[in-house]
Amino acid sequence: MKNFSIKNIFKDMVTIPKIGIGIYRVWFRDFFYFKKYLLASIFWNFTEPLLYVVAFGYGLGFFVGQIEGVPYIMFLAPAILATTAMQGAAFESTYSSFTKLRVQKTYETIMMTPISIDEIVIGEILWGATKAVFSSLAVFLVFVVLGMVKHPTAWLTLPVAIMLSLCMSAISMVVTGFARDYDSFTYFFAVFITPMSLLAGTFFPLSQFPSWAQWAAQALPLTHGVHVMRELYLGRWSAALLGNLFFMGLIFVLFTNWAVAQIRRQLVY
Repeated sequence: MKNFSIKNIFKDMVTIPKIGIGIYRVWFRDFFYFKKYLLASIFWNFTEPLLYVVAFGYGLGFFVGQIEGVPYIMFLAPAILATTAMQGAAFESTYSSFTKLRVQKTYETIMMTPISIDEIVIGEILWGATKAVFSSLAVFLVFVVLGMVKHPTAWLTLPVAIMLSLCMSAISMVVTGFARDYDSFTYFFAVFITPMSLLAGTFFPLSQFPSWAQWAAQALPLTHGVHVMRELYLGRWSAALLGNLFFMGLIFVLFTNWAVAQIRRQLVY
């Protein structure tokens, strides 16, 4: 943990990694392996979100009625898309990436080819986001079948899901770079992922929180993802949403740089 200092973190975040065609090759390797289990993986990842829609949207929604002038199920649906993207990226870029880093030594094997460490890490981050988006797309298509997509702008939630997935995949890869074993991720999910999924304006408006909690929630990437996706899902596009997208893009870039630097230490030193 000697590298865990404000000075080193800042240096890692602003150091631009070297990129090349190796990023695509790492991504394609993961996709080639994943496509064998495509249907089973997507089914597993979108079953839980659909249960939330049924239980909270139809069940709790019966008693809640409307929130902010829209039916509760319509308020909830974009948040389910966002949390699906978040959780899918987080799981793939922690447990799966840690297995390839520490257990299977996959990254060390890839390093024997012309592919650099920087390209390996970025390729893994892109793959974690891709797999998460597959699950979000599956959920969205179910919403379409159920007649829950009312506005053309709702389709723009999918590109936003990509941005949120990239953001969460990068953050999760940083955690993987520091993890000593699988149990290390218990703290990440218990302290960060689970609270964020509940406190980022997902199941109820942020306006119901105390003012200090509303401010704190603005530091969470899911808060911005949920807000943008909800506005687009409900047909309420505005230029102000560009600020939320910029925040997620900035987090993606900074944490990608940090992840590359941290995993490079694990593989080289």
